[in-house]
Amino acid sequence: MQNNKHISQLKSDKSLMIRINIWALFILYVIYSTISLHLFFSTSGGWVTFFVFIMIVGLYYTASAIGLLVRGIIRTQGKRTIVKLKKSFIPYIIGLQGFVILFNYDVCGDSICYQGFLPNLLIDNGIPVLLDPPFVLVLFALIVYLSLLGFFLLELEGK
Repeated sequence: MQNNKHISQLKSDKSLMIRINIWALFILYVIYSTISLHLFFSTSGGWVTFFVFIMIVGLYYTASAIGLLVRGIIRTQGKRTIVKLKKSFIPYIIGLQGFVILFNYDVCGDSICYQGFLPNLLIDNGIPVLLDPPFVLVLFALIVYLSLLGFFLLELEGK
């Protein structure tokens, strides 16, 4: 009975994983990073773009891509190019990233505007704003997003 339970647990664990070649993952990650940076840049402006998205997110994406490249080289030398990714991280990463992009703050002169990207867009079109999180919450979501993305990349399992 215990053995059957262990086998069913292993099967369910396998369904929570994505098998992919490390080089395909690297290419997808570079494309994802490039698109993400463009979205972050297009929803912010001024010094917010420079300090938050170039200095923090840009450097993070660059460092993580270099880390993934080094990991790919090491795994290729050992002829172990297939990795497993945890599917469970993906919805959280995409959800947090979407939140940060939609509520990303712009600048109004020397200060931060009072609304993020989506609330400003809704106000400009005469649509009532139902959710307008403060800048600190958006920044916290960005930090959590980058942390989850890091855990996602660190949790690569090989065969």
